[in-house]
Amino acid sequence: MAYQLTHSTDFTLTASDVTPALEMPLSRLVTLVIDTATDHANLLGIGFATLRPHNASWILGRLAVDIREMPTVGGTYALTTWIESASRLASDRSFRLTDMKTGRTMATIHTVWMAIDLTTRRPVDLLGVIGHFKELVSPADPEICRCCGLTLPKDTEVERSYEYTYRVSDIDVNRHVTTRRYIDMIVDLLPLETLLSHRISRFDIAFKNEACYGQTADVLLYSDGLAAIQLDSGKTAAIARIELEARS
Repeated sequence: MAYQLTHSTDFTLTASDVTPALEMPLSRLVTLVIDTATDHANLLGIGFATLRPHNASWILGRLAVDIREMPTVGGTYALTTWIESASRLASDRSFRLTDMKTGRTMATIHTVWMAIDLTTRRPVDLLGVIGHFKELVSPADPEICRCCGLTLPKDTEVERSYEYTYRVSDIDVNRHVTTRRYIDMIVDLLPLETLLSHRISRFDIAFKNEACYGQTADVLLYSDGLAAIQLDSGKTAAIARIELEARS
């Protein structure tokens, strides 16, 4: 059987979904990444309908975004995705964001996905659930950015922080906090003036533990752009790094 190994989502950015800098929010880009991956998974027969009978669901484990420029109002863009690896516990999926008018690459994205059992919350054997998974892999693209290891800094002073309690609108179909909320929480650590004078050029995040409705989190920014979301349970929900570049 021939599978559609790449899949694209085309979109035009409207004024209703931009930042004060008149560009796409990082969290909106990542939401589009997840939606495009979901659409492709469904086309390949590895989506929600396939995992659900096994009481399982996909979750995003790690994400890296390398941004040359963000989409701006009125532009038309394409986000293309493909699978680069398939193993028992994880799958690498990459993306390229392209300006459809000029053909130039605006951003590359690398993601690592797992599946969890919805009852035990433990990893599921992907190759056992998806018999044709290895047939869906494309060669790795050396131009795509790669997820990097992130660790919490030791004995480093917190530069900025705030507290947040998760509400109903923060929770997704898997009954845990959405990726978009995590990213917005981390970006919110930065002052508006900083985001107007600088742009996000690189963003990495690793998800460590699930956060759920009603939990309270401390959102912390350290030096060198490292950030963390610490739950009231004592666990770390996510570690991230933001790199900024002065706007021209």
